[in-house]
Amino acid sequence: MKSFACLLLVLASTAAFSFDLTGPGKDKDKGKGKSKAALAATSITLDPWSYTEQDLYPSAIISTATVDWNGDDQIAEDKKTTTDPKPKKKDIPIYGDENGWLAVDLTGLPKNARVEVTIAIEGYLKPSTWHGTLTRTTKAGEARIFPKAIWDYDALLKVRQQRPVNVTFSATINGTPIPPDTETYTLRSLNDCMFYVKWDEDGTDFDDFSWLFAAYVNENHPEIDLILQEALKSGLVSDFDGYQDDDPKAVMMQVFAVWNALQRRGIKYSDISRTTPSKYVVSQTVRFIDDSIRATQANCVDGTVLMASVLSKIGITSYLVMIPGHCFLAFDLSGGKNPKRIGLETTLLGNNTIKAVEEIPHLTQKAKLDEFKASYKTFTAAVKVGNASLTKYKTQLEDDSDSADPDIQIISIPDARDLGITPIATTK
Repeated sequence: MKSFACLLLVLASTAAFSFDLTGPGKDKDKGKGKSKAALAATSITLDPWSYTEQDLYPSAIISTATVDWNGDDQIAEDKKTTTDPKPKKKDIPIYGDENGWLAVDLTGLPKNARVEVTIAIEGYLKPSTWHGTLTRTTKAGEARIFPKAIWDYDALLKVRQQRPVNVTFSATINGTPIPPDTETYTLRSLNDCMFYVKWDEDGTDFDDFSWLFAAYVNENHPEIDLILQEALKSGLVSDFDGYQDDDPKAVMMQVFAVWNALQRRGIKYSDISRTTPSKYVVSQTVRFIDDSIRATQANCVDGTVLMASVLSKIGITSYLVMIPGHCFLAFDLSGGKNPKRIGLETTLLGNNTIKAVEEIPHLTQKAKLDEFKASYKTFTAAVKVGNASLTKYKTQLEDDSDSADPDIQIISIPDARDLGITPIATTK
């Protein structure tokens, strides 16, 4: 599944919305725990299961907290109705929260077993339990159980450096406990954003999570209003009304006014984006708005997220455009159907020597004009570079096939919000 365009096409064409995965609990061989705990008197085994192997990503857990991957379809056996799709014979039956990230695989279960499964992470995941009767298993007595995770979201929001955590998986079968299995996982930084999850080492089989970058776009952040106020002080525009005037030139001037305000804040390009690698998860470090503004530094993703946050606030449709090793902004020049899309290379924000907004009233009219010209020169250069990139990657960006390049994506912020990807409200 490659992009939101494809996902929304599915939404529009069917009554029920379903991914090609059973929530984060996709039935793949990857993701099983490395050790087993056996019930002494039987052949029942317990395997920890994680969608992202032994890495946990707070940004994904938080931003997708209200997302139902399968729409009206129910995949979990204990929630199905007669109208839900029937599973294939070889599929491992799923029980519990099909939208979960952590599960337990049980094998060798007797028919109609009464099962209780609990998963816990001290300080981050309160003991989360599922219990019920398994009405369906595979021939080998297999089932996958997803307890509804009771995450401590406040604790996850504070994770700014990765750290090891102990994850405990336990179960009882027909009242008999299985010895718990405790695994050491890595809790990643809140700044680490999943790009895609590989199901093989060469990445030809993958699940796209690039739309999670939309969680770092925060149109509700209080700093956005301050940036817009500073943009108004420049006098370049009298108000920010998005597409209401139905005038592409007015839209372009609004975008330039935001660009100019960020330049006056001294935002510079900084190529700091390294993330500790993971074998199966490709991710990227992203600064939050607070961090970029405080440090007056932004890498390609940070600057794009910042611009997209401001433009989204004033109703201009924005996109994060991912190409190999890089990210830049795109925005629609008008509302309605088939609008013209403009690229904007945000790394050029720092190419200026203009003065801070507080100094504008003290400048002569000529000095003001000279500074606006210098700022507009970098803006037009950024548009030229951005448009050239959109043209260069046009075919790949429109490719929604399973063979599409996962490193080339276009992420619509409005579509991400429609899907349920919410901004991460950071705390310091």
